[in-house]
Amino acid sequence: MRMYESLRRRSDFSRVRGRGKRYGGVLLSSFVIDGRHRTRVGITVATAVGGAVVRNRLRRRLKSILDRYPLGAPPWRDIVFVARPGAGEATFAALVTEVARVLGPSA
Repeated sequence: MRMYESLRRRSDFSRVRGRGKRYGGVLLSSFVIDGRHRTRVGITVATAVGGAVVRNRLRRRLKSILDRYPLGAPPWRDIVFVARPGAGEATFAALVTEVARVLGPSA
C-alpha cells in the first residue's frame, strides 16, 4: 500500500501548480504546496515525452521512487511532478536524483 494518496482532480493539480513552490530540473519540474491531512502526489506525463509505453513506464518508475520516501508522516504536502521531454529515456538513477532534489535523500 502506498504511503501517499494520488491527486485526482484537475482543480487540485491547478492549485498546486499555481500556488506551489517550483523546483526545476532537467527531467522533471515539481511543484510543492503544504497539504492538510495527508501527502498527495500527482504525476503528469505529456505525449511529448513519448508513446504510451514510455509514458506509463516513466509513471511506474516515479511511483517506485516515491515508495522509498516516508510520505505517510508529516509534513503533509501536495506535490505535482511534470515530466519533461527526454525523461522517458532517462536512467532510473537520474530520476532518483531529480526526485531527491524535491524530497531530500530517501530514508
